[in-house]
Amino acid sequence: MIYQVLYQLVQRFFVLMTCFIFACSAREAESYETRTTASIYYVDADNGNDKAAGTIAQAAWKSLNKLKTVKLVPGDTIKFKRGSAFTGPLFINESGTAQQPIVLTAYGEGSAAPAFTNPIFEQDNFSNCIRIRGSYVIVENLFFHKTAAHKPGNYKTDGGWDVWEMGAVYLDKTAKFCIVRNNEIEDCVVGIKSYGTHTLIENNFIHDCNRVLKEWGWGPIGIWFGADHQEARFNRIFNYRVEDPNIHWEDGVGGGADGGAFEVDDARYNKSDIHIHHNYTRDCQGFLEVTWTDVKQNPDYRDFKIHHNLSDDYQQFTAIWQGKNFSIDHNTIIRRKVNVNDWGVFNITGNNSKNKIRNNIIITEKDIPVFNTGLRGVHTPSNIISHNLYYAASGSLVMGNEGPGTAAVYGNPQLKEYVLATISEHFDLQENSMAIGNAMNLGYTRDFRNNVMPLGAMPDIGAFEKQ
Repeated sequence: MIYQVLYQLVQRFFVLMTCFIFACSAREAESYETRTTASIYYVDADNGNDKAAGTIAQAAWKSLNKLKTVKLVPGDTIKFKRGSAFTGPLFINESGTAQQPIVLTAYGEGSAAPAFTNPIFEQDNFSNCIRIRGSYVIVENLFFHKTAAHKPGNYKTDGGWDVWEMGAVYLDKTAKFCIVRNNEIEDCVVGIKSYGTHTLIENNFIHDCNRVLKEWGWGPIGIWFGADHQEARFNRIFNYRVEDPNIHWEDGVGGGADGGAFEVDDARYNKSDIHIHHNYTRDCQGFLEVTWTDVKQNPDYRDFKIHHNLSDDYQQFTAIWQGKNFSIDHNTIIRRKVNVNDWGVFNITGNNSKNKIRNNIIITEKDIPVFNTGLRGVHTPSNIISHNLYYAASGSLVMGNEGPGTAAVYGNPQLKEYVLATISEHFDLQENSMAIGNAMNLGYTRDFRNNVMPLGAMPDIGAFEKQ
């Protein structure tokens, strides 16, 4: 009899405990799903504690894993302690709104931004540090470094190439209206990759990657676009290239060097309205490459705007294998650096694409051709070329297959510093420059320094308006 009573008591105890656990779980789930008030979460890799509250700096969490337990809502902010170090990937799946974005940023004293890396390339972890799947997300004031290169293997993707999954900061196809700004990215084989429409990438410093992205045909890429309606402005991208005799391309053309500041590809998707302006690139393998064939061929790429950029790079300013009605205006382009590959200044293929090349300062050395539209075959792109300034700082001025166009200006543009130019201000114009007042008015209102233009009756040629 005693045993029966004890047995019944034990049964009741377990029933009560089960009900209690389920009730608590239900309350937690309800709180998890229905939270509407925005919060600030703090993460400190050195002194944090994942059992702490996480909502004040003095009780910060420690790990990225703890963030996986939080369902973010519009207006949430995640703050990472300056001086902390984290290993990704961190996935942001939720969305903010235009008025209440989700923000990832830094907090605390000191100059060392929170550091993120990812040394692993494997299925669903393609060396991303932060991968964004939600919309209206801001990533700012962080430091990304030394992400893994591609590792051979059989990967499941959405039908595209596995290299298209790479990027220290990666914006997925579901990510719209996101902002990536004020970050530093060092030695990441892909700095920022964006499939998200209406993405803004601004004021990032991306530098120093000389590693192969994928053996043996891919070099490092600073900013990589896979969708339309995107903008990159006021970024600095320095020293993004790799030189290796093993590098070769599938068609056998070129080889030995690859990489670049900007790239646009994935021919599965047509693209328009990509805006690249007010950027400074130096020592990259090229400024911009727009491809035409990968898993598909001949996509419809049109209406890109490329203006007020400074480029002191290798290989080419633009390699536009496919693209129509691009506006390439008011850039200051220096082509004095060569390696095993060279595609001139403007390598533009296609027929009757009618891209516009206007108001640019173009300085060459070593007999580098300005227009090289014959590369990989004979093409008649019928570019609209006007009001450019051409100058050979050494060697001969080689115009190439097109150009010089109408209203060309020839001679030394008198930059403030040319031979030892290392900062953007060196590319400004001196008082006696023949570029001053000789451009056509295309409706642009801000020069490279974001100063008002034009100041005179007509604007100046190049990226700077003489103040």
